[in-house]
Amino acid sequence: MEEERRRAWIAILLIAPIPSLNLLFSQYSGDGSLAQAVFVLSKVWLLALPLWWYLKLEGNPISWSLPTQGGWGVAAALGLGMGGVILAAWFIIGVRVIDVEEIRTTWGMFGMTDWRILLMACLYWIFLNSVLEEFVFRWFITTRAETVFGDSGMAKPILLSATVFTIHHIIVLAFSVVWWVVVLGTTAIFVSGLLFSWLYLRYRSVWVVWLCHAIADVGLFIVIAIIMLG
Repeated sequence: MEEERRRAWIAILLIAPIPSLNLLFSQYSGDGSLAQAVFVLSKVWLLALPLWWYLKLEGNPISWSLPTQGGWGVAAALGLGMGGVILAAWFIIGVRVIDVEEIRTTWGMFGMTDWRILLMACLYWIFLNSVLEEFVFRWFITTRAETVFGDSGMAKPILLSATVFTIHHIIVLAFSVVWWVVVLGTTAIFVSGLLFSWLYLRYRSVWVVWLCHAIADVGLFIVIAIIMLG
């Protein structure tokens, strides 16, 4: 049992820092081509290591994480709630305190003021990045956290998974907005991570969690579109 826990910790530590290291490198490297290469390598690592660990090291059969226990309705309701909170936060607080022009100038360097590029970014985020995040943070890290904490229940694995999920988002926020917005955003992301991890442990399917995540992301991209396209 101790060997399994040690191995589970190693798996978590090999994955957890990668998104944050990628973001920090992209921000401070000063080399766009190298930053893009590191970005691609980080995504490959986040996909390949869990697959190798699960299939080869642990010798498990391939699993598509099919939603055999339901949960679609709960996921959709939570996603709509999250998306609604994002929109409400923007219209109640964001429009009054966030420097839209500064964000538009910064993100405009990446072509985000072009609706076609913005749409491509939205589709990538919802249909690729969100799936990868569920694969990594909800399936791989949460299940390894279950091994680490044994039969102590759902709370500790959920807390660990949500914490790891939140860390790299803090870095994204810190580069973009003022400190108190970072605090609010971090709190919202952490709560979202708790809900995502709970959904996974309750229904045991990354696709159920992805539905919730995708619906919430739609709300986020509506706000981004308002900012970038005016």
